[in-house]
Amino acid sequence: MPPLAARSLIAVAAVAAIGGCTARFVATGRVRATPATAAPAAAPTPAPPIVTPTQPPPIVTSPVQIAGTPVVRVGINFEDQGAGGDADYNDAVMCFTGNFKVDGSTVISTEAQDVVATTSSISDCHHQVTVQIVHPDGRATSPIVFRSNAGAQVPMRFELGSRLEVAMQSITGGCSPVGRTMHEPAWARVQLDADRR
Repeated sequence: MPPLAARSLIAVAAVAAIGGCTARFVATGRVRATPATAAPAAAPTPAPPIVTPTQPPPIVTSPVQIAGTPVVRVGINFEDQGAGGDADYNDAVMCFTGNFKVDGSTVISTEAQDVVATTSSISDCHHQVTVQIVHPDGRATSPIVFRSNAGAQVPMRFELGSRLEVAMQSITGGCSPVGRTMHEPAWARVQLDADRR
């Protein structure tokens, strides 16, 4: 098997050939695309909820009330070695398109919408990724759990003002097994629509 750097270059070439989640969402500038027919893999163990209904986002009645930068494309990118790692933030990646505002690591939907995220990973470690949507009234969706290397298509249903929460935990490959959330800058980045003009 070629070294990781060679596999990364091969993945970049595959992106150019087949398209996908390629909006420069990672620090290296490229993310491996995922096939449209991929299905989520079964999680190794059930994941606990990553948020509780006591942490709802503020109730909003208009997108104008939501703080942050308006974006159409968003990438949630994890680094599986933290601040001491290679800082490529392509170890567990989830990209999606819709109408959102992003304020730091907080992603809020600016309308009711159904979104399907694509996922990818360029890592020797495998990760369990957990996704939840927290609605303004405090309801949280059941966790959506998948393996980072599964090329999952992740369906998400947002209401106006719903907040996205994503967490990653390494499960094989020798990376830190401590669970990390999208709000930890050494471990995750929320990337905005890099192709906006």
